[in-house]
Amino acid sequence: MKTIAVANQKGGVAKSTTCWEIGTCLKDMGYKVLVIDFDQQSNLTGYVNADRSKPSIYDCLKADASMEDAIQVTEDFDFISASEKLSKADKEFSAPEDIYLLKELLKFIEDDYDFAIVDNSPSRNSLLNMSYIAADFVIIPTECDTGSIDGIDAIYGDLTKYRKINWTNAQVAALILTKFENTAMHTLAYEQLEEKSEEMEEHPFVMKVRKGIKVSESKLAMQSLQRYDHYSNPAFDYRDIAKALVERLGVN
Repeated sequence: MKTIAVANQKGGVAKSTTCWEIGTCLKDMGYKVLVIDFDQQSNLTGYVNADRSKPSIYDCLKADASMEDAIQVTEDFDFISASEKLSKADKEFSAPEDIYLLKELLKFIEDDYDFAIVDNSPSRNSLLNMSYIAADFVIIPTECDTGSIDGIDAIYGDLTKYRKINWTNAQVAALILTKFENTAMHTLAYEQLEEKSEEMEEHPFVMKVRKGIKVSESKLAMQSLQRYDHYSNPAFDYRDIAKALVERLGVN
């Protein structure tokens, strides 16, 4: 099983949408996919219309429920919901060994899935660190603004630090420019991502997702883009990203 963390320390860059769409695309390609909402805001939990009465990833971290008990089957993939109780994570999971909690939990289901995709909060907190430690790869979505592009450097800095002390071997697999428009500013932002990729040891692939009203509409309909409008530009772009990801990760 390949574990993929989707992260950026800037909000509003389509992290949850990216998890949803890539997870759906991988499932449609025939892979077994588990998506975990690791963000206390629980946006993805709402988008997929998950049953909030079921155990959440918080319950698993607290050892009050097993991963198997928390898994829900949705239209698009298997899913573990978030909880607002994750907002207490920095206090509740402050022991040094707690940074390995997510990694250890994933071992219980690693034979059941090809991919586990983790949607992260924009906060630089203990949950994000757990996600880095558990991940094999990281995808960084970003918008055309300085804050979200600078967030790439923060993530790469953390990963480099953790790799040096052998806490993780996670590599950045992809930089994704979301809400792309055919303007000079967006083209410049894309070129900046290509430059950042060249500066990274692992040289992640760089791709874009075109802006489209269907993204917002699909959320209101509680359907992934792949289900709501399979032929929309953003849906097409996410399918291309999923194909590139499979090739990059060397998955059969």
